[in-house]
Amino acid sequence: MPEPEEDPYCSLSSYIESLALDANSPRINGIPEWITLDGNSLQIDGIPAWMAALGVALIVIGSHLTVHVRNRRKTTSTGKEYRHWSLFRFSPLKRLVQQPFFPLMVQSVSVFFFFLVISAGLFGNEKHNIAPVLTWTWWWALLIFFILGFGKAFCMICPWEAVSSMVTSLSLNSRIKKLCYDFEWPKWARNVMPATGLFILLTWFELGHNVTHSASTTAILGLGMIGLAVMSAILFEKRAFCRYGCLVGRISGLYSLFSPVELRPESADVCRSCTSKACYHGTEKTTACPTSLFPGNLKESTYCTLCTECIRSCPHDNLALRIRPPGTDLMKLDRFRWDEALLAIILLSLTSFHGLTMTPSWARLNNLLRAETGFDSTTVFTFLMFMVMMLSIGLFWSCAKFTAGWMVGCPVSSKQIFRAFAYALIPVALFYHLAHNCMHFFLEAGALFPLLSDPFGFGWNLFGTAEKTYGPLLSLSTIWYLQILCIVTGHVYGVITADRIAHRLFPNPRLATKSLIPLLVTMVIFSCYSVWLVSQPMDMKTAM
Repeated sequence: MPEPEEDPYCSLSSYIESLALDANSPRINGIPEWITLDGNSLQIDGIPAWMAALGVALIVIGSHLTVHVRNRRKTTSTGKEYRHWSLFRFSPLKRLVQQPFFPLMVQSVSVFFFFLVISAGLFGNEKHNIAPVLTWTWWWALLIFFILGFGKAFCMICPWEAVSSMVTSLSLNSRIKKLCYDFEWPKWARNVMPATGLFILLTWFELGHNVTHSASTTAILGLGMIGLAVMSAILFEKRAFCRYGCLVGRISGLYSLFSPVELRPESADVCRSCTSKACYHGTEKTTACPTSLFPGNLKESTYCTLCTECIRSCPHDNLALRIRPPGTDLMKLDRFRWDEALLAIILLSLTSFHGLTMTPSWARLNNLLRAETGFDSTTVFTFLMFMVMMLSIGLFWSCAKFTAGWMVGCPVSSKQIFRAFAYALIPVALFYHLAHNCMHFFLEAGALFPLLSDPFGFGWNLFGTAEKTYGPLLSLSTIWYLQILCIVTGHVYGVITADRIAHRLFPNPRLATKSLIPLLVTMVIFSCYSVWLVSQPMDMKTAM
């Protein structure tokens, strides 16, 4: 097929025009004043200085007011009960989820788009291709919004798990393994560190090797993930890769502590009296929980994949999908793990690092280090990425050490403080992640619509959209307000989480409040850095 002469969306001039929401916007040489051109790179202005100052003020004031209001309450106990509403009150949904074909039905859409990305990336036009836009601008950006609203629901529709199940069960509609060796997952790797390592590696590839602009590399990464998932499913028992190795599952697992969607038993007493424990052991016709959880005792959503197998296995019809207040799991956490604490800090550091690499400050620093050291760009990038992670971990470790030393006679060690208080960074990381993705998705998502008509770049026009230019989904000023709202909201939720954790670590209210002071200073530093990042001009992916 002949290649199109010009990509109508990625043409820099047409892209600029699509961003000109207001015909009366001030322009310099015909270009809106909030757009900066640097060669073929296009930068969009960050939030204005007054908005950044307002954001910093709200962060500082919000920290003080949140702690003050909470200290005026007579109790900080969360209790075991919280308000929830079962989605299975809508009986058609309940009947649908209980059907054996339900997993295949919900996964079929994601499997279709996954193989579309693979096919387009491997066989399509490298310059005009749906694979990078669908993967990085839509899926990777919207995934965080999806987790915020629906928790682990992506694991329910995961194409990697779908293909793994088809291969190991040798069937389209069964999840019972027939092709497997059932080796035990190594004991040293029974934590989230394998997934953390994959996340670091993916970030290194994505940012250090310009993967987001390469259709073929995007397809190869997708094949690599599905290869890991299928081989792990064949070699190891159950779905060990989903629990320990999948970077998407573990990131969504931590973030889902904030999500309003959960899978829980309707009555704990029914689960305790159950003799078959079919949800855990499985039956001849249904599979057990793929991540080795006992759903009857489920207290948090971190490792639940919402696969709904337990719902179909339960002989007492006692499991349900429910809606709850956001942040419920974070508010009632009573166990703190090293591996999850490190992942929380690395999530925050690498998400902010992602934003940093798209700013002019990054380009200046990168060029300076290359000129001074003589090292190549990959070496400099790797060093800076490593330093950002170490600085974040070091700052938080210093905070924990200072807190333990400052509180004379403190019954809690610095290690315990570090491990527990790191969970307070989860809302900070989640909402900065949302703020960062707001800019790219709402400005660049329109790039998908022409490519839906010509996904391979072969000159097709299947739906009549290939020759049209689509502008932003939201105005730039609206995006700015959303970014500040996200960062401030994440910080306040982080302070609330820190307060709950402090009162769990220190039964004495005075000590609990005192322990918060160094942590709040550290959290303010992280959040103000987030505000600074969104105030910087940001490179756009699509127009490059």
